[in-house]
Amino acid sequence: MADILFICPYPELAEIGLKVIGADEDVDIRVTRMDDAVEQVQTAERQGYQVIVSRGLTASKIKESGIELPVVDIRIGGYDILRAYKEAKKIGSRVGIVDVEDVIVGLSSLEKIIEDKLIKYTCQNDLDDIAHGIGLLRQRGADVVIGKIAMAREARAQGLDAVVITSGFEAVRTALLEARRVNQVRKQEKRKAEQLKAIFNFTYDGIIALDREGRITVFNRVAQELSGWTAEQAINRDVTEVIPDAGCHLLLKSGRPELGAVFEIGSVKVVGNRIPIIVDRKIEGVVTTFQRLDSLQKIESKVRRKLSDKGLVARHRFADIIGTSPALVEAVGLAMEYAAIDSTVLIYGRTGTGKEIFAQAIHNASRRHNEPFVAINCAALPESILESELFGYVEGAFTGARKGGKAGVFEMAHGGTLLLDEVGEMPPMLQSRFLRAIEQREVMRLGDSRILPINVRLIAATHRNLRELVAAGRFREDLYYRLNVLSLPIPTLSQRRDDILAIADHFLQEFLAVQHKPPGFFSPGAQEVLIGYDWPGNIRQLRNAMERLSVLTPGGLIHTREVRKALQIQDFSGGASAAGDASPDAVHSVNTPPDGHHTRLPAGDGSLDQGMNAFEGQLIHQVLRECRGSKSEAARRLGISRTTLWRKLQQLEEPAPIRGQRRPGP
Repeated sequence: MADILFICPYPELAEIGLKVIGADEDVDIRVTRMDDAVEQVQTAERQGYQVIVSRGLTASKIKESGIELPVVDIRIGGYDILRAYKEAKKIGSRVGIVDVEDVIVGLSSLEKIIEDKLIKYTCQNDLDDIAHGIGLLRQRGADVVIGKIAMAREARAQGLDAVVITSGFEAVRTALLEARRVNQVRKQEKRKAEQLKAIFNFTYDGIIALDREGRITVFNRVAQELSGWTAEQAINRDVTEVIPDAGCHLLLKSGRPELGAVFEIGSVKVVGNRIPIIVDRKIEGVVTTFQRLDSLQKIESKVRRKLSDKGLVARHRFADIIGTSPALVEAVGLAMEYAAIDSTVLIYGRTGTGKEIFAQAIHNASRRHNEPFVAINCAALPESILESELFGYVEGAFTGARKGGKAGVFEMAHGGTLLLDEVGEMPPMLQSRFLRAIEQREVMRLGDSRILPINVRLIAATHRNLRELVAAGRFREDLYYRLNVLSLPIPTLSQRRDDILAIADHFLQEFLAVQHKPPGFFSPGAQEVLIGYDWPGNIRQLRNAMERLSVLTPGGLIHTREVRKALQIQDFSGGASAAGDASPDAVHSVNTPPDGHHTRLPAGDGSLDQGMNAFEGQLIHQVLRECRGSKSEAARRLGISRTTLWRKLQQLEEPAPIRGQRRPGP
């Protein structure tokens, strides 16, 4: 479709226009004039036209009609007037002209060329004024009038001869070239306007601009959403009427930029920058950009996560927890209730019961599920390293510090959940700083002077009795009460025997599939061994045993002998099924085994826990001797991590509790 509409008041002008346009398709031509032309042009913008071209009084009426499209007027040139003058002299001796000021002013040069004086009248492109001017020309002795169509018609109506000043090829060509230039500039301006509109309306920032009087000139989409005002309502209003608490207008007097200002728009807190617009040392307005405070905090959290360059994601959900035993169902139900609130949770249970899986499930069921999940084992690191891992450090904080520094786990977990595993092993000197961080919700990196605000949901996990540690002076009492807001006990595997076969089958099929073996099935005798075993290492031990069993069996039906071998239970016919590979996994059930033999427990005070702990200690020391003191090799044989072995050795060195003393619960 054409961009330019050429309104021709007479057919001859249209013919000239066709010659000028040639094969170009960017111009449409219509022959019409005056009020009819105005009616057609008023719909031109909806039809897609960008520029109007016309001539004389018709062009003036189009401009005065209030349309927004630019109008290019075909100007009358000296050659056009000279041609009409020559025609008029053939009709009469005294030539008059009625036209607008631009045309009349330029006639003095033409009069010198033709050596003749024209009778002139300057009009206002108004029909009444044109009629008045023609009357004056007649009184002054003019017998022929030259002018545009309206002037010529009025002259004839008053009994005078008339010659129409027509536009020639060059005048039309010049006007159409101007129209094309205007069209190009208009499109460029529209593109810029659309770009600015897109920037204003689709940026995350709210944008408000004021003029020198404090009236709003720009009010983008974000500003509309937060304030409740539409742009149509806000534009040209005083800013104090629309956003009374923004303070934007104050810069019209101070002229000082304000960065990071916190104020309210509607009922929403925002953080914004206010900048004065200064032209020739005068304040001509103010531009304010702002973001919601909560959105800014989310962006900050994402940036922190990206900078940490770690996959801080919780993988497990409540659906991943296998079992239907009453003890497990109770624990899962309690954990689900805890997930709905944001309070600190203390998870306690024996080693290998799945405390971290419960922590991850709580996180994934909470409102923070889209935020980071960060876990740190307090027993796995020395005090100096643990402190830097918790709080981070700046470049040069200590010898060997990473260039650029490093964020601590508090920073990495900002907005999400932080799991402190084995919190009972946290060194006493570090507990006070940790307590301050969780109470004040702020941290300071090692070697830094800046304080960083944090927002984390804290979950602590331990296998230790923290109240005993408090009584022994090894754990701060105030920290204990700060962590023990919501308590979540995790049952041992021996407390949920109904789940043993389902968990064992899950792990076994998983490991067999990895080794491309067919599924395995437990015989009744094998099932009895699994259910009757006490599982001191809990689910972790069961998982290790199933991984070992997947190597020992080709799949299919699995017999008692294979299960006992995978559990490394003594065969009671002499020796062990895997000599030298005894472990806590090797501590078999205190129930009477199938062959009728009994396992001898070390002497103690008669309690089951005391006997099992003593037996476990003897076992660990035996394996260490066989491994010639190598903790890595001993941990591998025992089927536990080196950290767990180190912790158990620490416990073995602690003084035994006083006989008969009541042990307080967690």
